[in-house]
Formats: sequence, structure tokens, C-alpha cells
Amino acid sequence: MANFNGKLTIEVSFKNLNVPVGFGMTDAIIFHSCSEQIYLKSPWSKLDKKRKKDSFKIDILKKDVNWD
Repeated sequence: MANFNGKLTIEVSFKNLNVPVGFGMTDAIIFHSCSEQIYLKSPWSKLDKKRKKDSFKIDILKKDVNWD
């Protein structure tokens, strides 16, 4: 097993995300939705792939990973 160190920069773009406003949780809902879509992109995701939304675009902008 190798030890990895680094940084991965991911950009998530989305359209028409319906989020209730005024509950003080708008940011949390957006962060959760984006994180969920990133996780669904993984082949090891245990979530149902039917939850993947076409209105989200996931891009890996920068990958700076090294191993010891």
C-alpha cells in the first residue's frame, strides 16, 4: 500500500437546482447536492446511479498527487 499526498481541485457547475430560501440552510443544501453528484461519479459509489442528475457538470481542474 502506498501513501499519497496531494490536492485535487474539482469544479461543479449546475443549472436549475431547486433550493428553498430562507431556512438558513441554502448553502448546506447546495454543498450537499454538489458533493453527492461528485460521489455518484465514482465507480465505487454505493448510491443508486439513478440519482445522478444531468444538470450537474463535474470537472477535475487540477490533480497534484504524489506518493511516498
